[in-house]
Amino acid sequence: MIRTIRLFAVLALLAGVSAPALASVEPDYDPSKPRVTTPWYGMMTAANQKADMTFITGMRPHHAGALTMSTEYLAHPDAANATLKQLARGIIHNQTFEISMLDKVESHIDDFSFTGDRPVRGQIATRGLAQQQQFKRAPMPGPLDMWAGSRAVSAEDVRFAKAMIIHHEGALDMANAYLADPNANNGYLKLMSLDILRDQEMEIDLMKSIIGKYKGNPNDIKIDPSMVHGMDHMMHGSAAQAAPEKSQHHH
Repeated sequence: MIRTIRLFAVLALLAGVSAPALASVEPDYDPSKPRVTTPWYGMMTAANQKADMTFITGMRPHHAGALTMSTEYLAHPDAANATLKQLARGIIHNQTFEISMLDKVESHIDDFSFTGDRPVRGQIATRGLAQQQQFKRAPMPGPLDMWAGSRAVSAEDVRFAKAMIIHHEGALDMANAYLADPNANNGYLKLMSLDILRDQEMEIDLMKSIIGKYKGNPNDIKIDPSMVHGMDHMMHGSAAQAAPEKSQHHH
């Protein structure tokens, strides 16, 4: 009896590991609260607008690339690992919503017009999109999830994980570049960048642990650059100095 109680206690503790992390910028939908949004106002200069658009025009197609990669992986007949499949479904779910966040910010900051260096006050974001859309983030797979399905790791699992790690590292670069940019002044995008850093660093760690369970040599599995979608639009580092263009709204 005591052993059974201890087992349930351990399972309950482990179950908590897979709970979704609280988003900094868009908390999950709460049915007890009204489905309303709040305008986010701020001061903006032409340099601020350029920094925001640089981030959006890099991150949006990058996210769209993650959707394509995850969809292709889930459709592959050799995709085997249940945890990695759950992660791929979570990437599709969460990053689809994040694309809508970026689109909303772009719709606001695109309306600004400037005269010289004079700052202009206006709406720079809309907060409460998760509440409005009844969105709840897909949680990170936890220890219990890892026991719920196939724990086998195929070569295709390793190939996808290695490619997505490269892809995630690109997102970390862009988020860090935005946070370090002295002209980046949009509080909503800053919080979103922090969310991206937290979530994707955790996902990278998970994918590395899955690769480590592969029975063969993961170094023998090569990544075709064409597998890593959405990297050509990245605008961090030296490319961030280029003038931002209107983001291409396609997947």
